[in-house]
Amino acid sequence: MLRSPNPVLWAILRPLLRLILRLKLHFQPRRAKLNGPFVLLCNHASYYDPLLAAVCVERPLGFVGADPAPRAGFLLSLARSLCQPEDLSWQDALNEAAVSGRCVGVFPEGRRCPDGVTGPIPADLAARVKESGLGLVVLRLERAYLTAPRWAERIPRPGRLRARVMRTLTPGVLQAVETDELQALLEQDLREDAFETVRRRPGPYRGERTAERLEKLLCVCPKCGAVGTMESRDNEFFCRSCGFTTVYTLSGGFRGGNVPFENPGQWARWQRGRIRLACEKAGNGPIFEDGGYEIYDLKHGGERIGAGGLHLYRDRMELPTGIAIPAEDIVELRLVGGSGLQMKTRRGSRFEMKTIRPVCAEKYLSALAVLKELRESAAEEEAEPAPAEESEEAAENAGPESTETKESTEEAEE
Repeated sequence: MLRSPNPVLWAILRPLLRLILRLKLHFQPRRAKLNGPFVLLCNHASYYDPLLAAVCVERPLGFVGADPAPRAGFLLSLARSLCQPEDLSWQDALNEAAVSGRCVGVFPEGRRCPDGVTGPIPADLAARVKESGLGLVVLRLERAYLTAPRWAERIPRPGRLRARVMRTLTPGVLQAVETDELQALLEQDLREDAFETVRRRPGPYRGERTAERLEKLLCVCPKCGAVGTMESRDNEFFCRSCGFTTVYTLSGGFRGGNVPFENPGQWARWQRGRIRLACEKAGNGPIFEDGGYEIYDLKHGGERIGAGGLHLYRDRMELPTGIAIPAEDIVELRLVGGSGLQMKTRRGSRFEMKTIRPVCAEKYLSALAVLKELRESAAEEEAEPAPAEESEEAAENAGPESTETKESTEEAEE
């Protein structure tokens, strides 16, 4: 069920929150004004995003598609309280908002962007927004990714975070826009490259131990190609296998070590290419594996059911305690806190895997997406009919017996 803050309480809290966010995060909010119920669309880069987007509009609203923030500190706890229940889809939220006349916020990406660049949005987003009959506010948050890096445990790192109101459309104006045109506008308005924004508008972020836990995002060494050998110490990021070392700076780049990348975003995108290659060349052994996980059954009250390693194979994922889930049965896999994972299966099972080790769990999401593509590609190839030339060759090579059978069949038909 769609829920939102109490209007009276929100009217009191909102000015105070804007001031706190300005002081704590150096946030520069913008005010979006639109009468009547509306849907607010926003890119998703940090745990603070529900709170940052909410203070930009006067009407109270809750959000779907957000990564729930950890319960740590006042701001993160408040941001978490603005998130809708995880089982409420953005489509259902739009329908409920349309019926109840309430406002709703949607993060179309469905999770925080892993590499600082806005992820893909649903292909039917524009169509569903128009069908809802609601007004539309499009908001873009800039520099939020580096204010609360997804690998960092010490956040925030204040540094010129701002919101931009890209578009406000009343229901009447919205209906006049062609669906394809609106979809293209949404993709354009929501897209942000955090590292490109910093390059265009330089300005360091405040913080300490800048590289701490960067191995939660980057796990492949660019020098030796080893997987799972990257480690961090204060500002340094290094490979324990070959000794490659660099320093991550507060401006979002690297210093020293002859790194072939300008920033972690470029490194992460190169890493996805290596993950694809590993999936394409996978044999019978595990593609990736990590130890030290505990597994909890969310369908039965979060009961701890064991501990052990996590193993991803070409056709399955083996969870701690040896539970094997076929790859095609995994409906959803999402990150929890950088190293943890939550899984939903076709049979309705729900598991959460936790670890205190800094593990790059993102590689499992990337690999499963590649494996799905490979399965679909193989299925399409199998479904394709044999070329006509091959059929003719088969007939020619069938021999006299086949020819006689054909002639006798034709005589029977006559």
